[in-house]
Amino acid sequence: MKNVFYKGAQGNLSLHVMTISLAALAASGTQALETELPIGTEVVGVRYNAEALGASTAYKVDLVDKSGGSRAILAAITSTSVTAGIKPLAPVYIGDEGVSDLILTNTGASAATGEVTIALEYRFKGY
Repeated sequence: MKNVFYKGAQGNLSLHVMTISLAALAASGTQALETELPIGTEVVGVRYNAEALGASTAYKVDLVDKSGGSRAILAAITSTSVTAGIKPLAPVYIGDEGVSDLILTNTGASAATGEVTIALEYRFKGY
């Protein structure tokens, strides 16, 4: 992983912040926000902020395991203007499916250019 991901005492709520710059991310294109989120992690919310990424753009964030299984963390957000918000989630546990990657997808019809910040709220529950 590129950044330290907390795997300490069980039950502590943590926030993992990722900022990426998109350079013409094509429609249906993907960008990894973080790779190999550890087994035993329970995702409980997401905070998001994006500058105007361009006309006809939208993005979503999914947790994708090594076998290709996908679970939605953030549904498609239209991003023609500044978008920001907080979304609590029913707990999403990373377990038997193995380590997972956090993937951003451009779900719009045009290429996206700009900056996206995703803050993942999680706790390390253990396996």
